[in-house]
Amino acid sequence: MRAVLGLALLLAIGAAAAAGDEVDRLLALQKRHGGVIELDTKTAQQLLGGKSRPYSVIIVADAKDLRSQGKLKLGQLMADFKLVAKSFAAEHAGKPAAGSVLFARMEFSKAKDLFGRMGIQALPYLARVPPSLAIDEGGALTLNKEDVMPTSSYPWSAETIATWVLERTGVAVGEIKRPTLVSTRLMPILSLAVLGALGFVGFHLYHASFMRHTFLYAVGAIFIYWFSVSGGMFNIIRGVPLVGYDQRKRQSMLFMQGQGQLGAEGFIMGSLYTTVGMAVAALIMVAPKVKDPNTQRVVAYGIILVAFMAFRMVTSNHLWKTGMSTDWYLF
Repeated sequence: MRAVLGLALLLAIGAAAAAGDEVDRLLALQKRHGGVIELDTKTAQQLLGGKSRPYSVIIVADAKDLRSQGKLKLGQLMADFKLVAKSFAAEHAGKPAAGSVLFARMEFSKAKDLFGRMGIQALPYLARVPPSLAIDEGGALTLNKEDVMPTSSYPWSAETIATWVLERTGVAVGEIKRPTLVSTRLMPILSLAVLGALGFVGFHLYHASFMRHTFLYAVGAIFIYWFSVSGGMFNIIRGVPLVGYDQRKRQSMLFMQGQGQLGAEGFIMGSLYTTVGMAVAALIMVAPKVKDPNTQRVVAYGIILVAFMAFRMVTSNHLWKTGMSTDWYLF
């Protein structure tokens, strides 16, 4: 009986040692790839295969062909995911918890079969493979709903991912340390240098002769007006594309029917608004300076015609987009 118990104990110790060696090997692999294991068919089997494993695996799905789609923000997701992995490694370095959670990335062109096995049909996708999930080689990899991060809160920041990892694994990621361009030691020196440079430049600009010309301020005011009525800040904040693409006609488009508006359309409408304003200014400031009455009359009517055409283009676009015509009131 003692011999049987001793043999069982030796087998258990050997299995634990083998599992520990495998975890160390995977941690070394993860470190070589910058904190995130790159999955292919072979690596996925080594990492996930078997009836169970002594660690959880956090997997993020990626597709290089979709990186250009701004709404998905896959590039930012990969950067934040890698930041979480590095923060976890730094927090638990040399501790038993270091091998309790592993981080992996699967790219579609290299792991198509894994996408199919996990039933991934859309991105973004972030999931946890629990230690107790039995995974056969080439078999389906079905996860519970709770182990797949909901997309309702997307885009996910590094802090959001870290909180979710803690909820699903019970292991804290630790403080998210975002890389800075300048070290904290150099920050005071750099701040003083920037302030000094700004003061130097500002002093010389204030005393520069060209800063006394009102034409410069007039052009600046017109540009600010044009940029504001064009919705420039809205386009920047919301990431509105400059042009769209019609999948049916396979061609780019500047105008979009309906309530939506592309960036180029906003700038075109803003240019028309600015044209009307400039025409009014020219009618007040330029036309009266023409000495010949006949020429003055032609110039004034020409300015009015330009303003009318610009205004007409705006109302025509409004009718095309909304179906509501503009009522004309003449007094």
